[in-house]
Amino acid sequence: MKKSLSLKRCAAFLLAACMVLSLLAGCGGGGGEKEPSNSTPSTGNPDASGGAPAGKDSLTVALTDEPDYLSTCDHDSLMGVQMNLLTYNGLIRIDMETLSPVCDLAESYTQDSDLEWTFKLREGVKFHNGEELTAADVAASIQYAQTFAASAIYTGSMEKVEALDSNTVKITTSAPTPNLLFDLGYHFNFILPKSLIDSGNDFSANPVGTGPWKFVSWDKGNSIQFEAFDGYFDASRKAAIQNLEFVMIPEGSTRTMSLEAGDVDFVYSVASSDIDRLRSDESVTVEQVVSVENFFLFLNTVTTAFEDENLRKAVAYAINREDIVAGALNGYGTPSYSCVSMGYAESTDEGSYTYDVDKAKEYMAAWGGDPSTVTLDIICSNATKTAIATIMQNQLSAIGINVTINEMDSATYQEQMRTTDLVSAIVSWSPANAMTYVQRFHSTRRQNTPAGMADAHMDELVEEMNTTMDAGARTGMIQTIIRESNDRCWFVPIYQVNYFRAHAAGLQNVVCSATGYVDFCTMHW
Repeated sequence: MKKSLSLKRCAAFLLAACMVLSLLAGCGGGGGEKEPSNSTPSTGNPDASGGAPAGKDSLTVALTDEPDYLSTCDHDSLMGVQMNLLTYNGLIRIDMETLSPVCDLAESYTQDSDLEWTFKLREGVKFHNGEELTAADVAASIQYAQTFAASAIYTGSMEKVEALDSNTVKITTSAPTPNLLFDLGYHFNFILPKSLIDSGNDFSANPVGTGPWKFVSWDKGNSIQFEAFDGYFDASRKAAIQNLEFVMIPEGSTRTMSLEAGDVDFVYSVASSDIDRLRSDESVTVEQVVSVENFFLFLNTVTTAFEDENLRKAVAYAINREDIVAGALNGYGTPSYSCVSMGYAESTDEGSYTYDVDKAKEYMAAWGGDPSTVTLDIICSNATKTAIATIMQNQLSAIGINVTINEMDSATYQEQMRTTDLVSAIVSWSPANAMTYVQRFHSTRRQNTPAGMADAHMDELVEEMNTTMDAGARTGMIQTIIRESNDRCWFVPIYQVNYFRAHAAGLQNVVCSATGYVDFCTMHW
């Protein structure tokens, strides 16, 4: 475990350096060049033992969870974002290897003042419906995103978005916004055809963008199909695989057997119990990626007893994270003690909580309530989360808290997260930088999760950070926010995961991001 954590801390410095260099560069020639991969490249050959028959032009990917949406503005689901990355582009793209913002639909940009940014668009970019991208589409898309509560934190700073001419966009912010490039790189600000926005198109049922793949069909509960977009604007990232299909296989061992049998080519999430087995199979390559994804127990701090800080701290101290990693993840994870992932340049575990049942009981006494009146109902969207909750159920019984577990499909889970009926949930979060991560502690996030935290002092800290252009001062502010969030124990961190993706060995140039996504553009047989 110490070695894994060390890798994360080393990665933090590398990622920070890459982000600084990218921001200084202003996209330069358009951000098309690629850096060396930080994930292990595939080395298998496309022969009988390597998995890919001659002339293969398709890829079948096994998913654990089905995405809830194929649209951009109305969700914050990892698998929904993965689908968005196939069909849409933004002005800016978050590079999956460096986690830095690079130009995408924008060919270049300039920051003209603390409040004004100008973006020059690439010429000749086509949408899937044949229309040519213009600055009017960009302005309309961001204005459209601003109508969705889920998008507010990524669009709220943009006071005015103007099409200066057909190829130039000016964004004026209401205050200095140092995180603007990252905001523009997230799916909320992906670009849609203005004509379809105006006509009321359902972008979840009919996702039309400029992305490397075109949507074909969605058989809900079973599969989603895409085909390569021949007119894609970026030759260096044009899809080499013609047909891309995602199939839903919730059960881990079934995903593994499907890969071994050749029924699927790629397993997005390998069951921890099958990692060693697949690593011993010469026809399979297993990618391991150091992650910044933090899994935590989200608590309703608005309408339940967990509004009380002492009760939250009692839960935090009663959780043995090492037992959870060993029992639910077969040791493939790192116990997490901080509200923000280790692995960012600003990460700190100051003020965090270790496993200490005696301290947990002290905080229960400080709370002063009757434990028999508290039921911690944990909602889970897959088998791994349920396994974690089951271990927590036993651990929390030591301080008298009754835990119930409610496993449900992903769509129902997302609906529950949007209500104050929710008591708790096992949730994960993995943005590209720490600044975006700590924005989650602002009360505006209750637009997405009404049961989430709301604290006036924390709002002030986040708002000050959001408008501080000096990078050194901002780093100190981020660390203060992390320390205070740990101290208030707004939620209970559990573990950071290492991603394990498995695929037929004949599949080459597989790039997996530390934020949880896979770059299907780079792959080829």
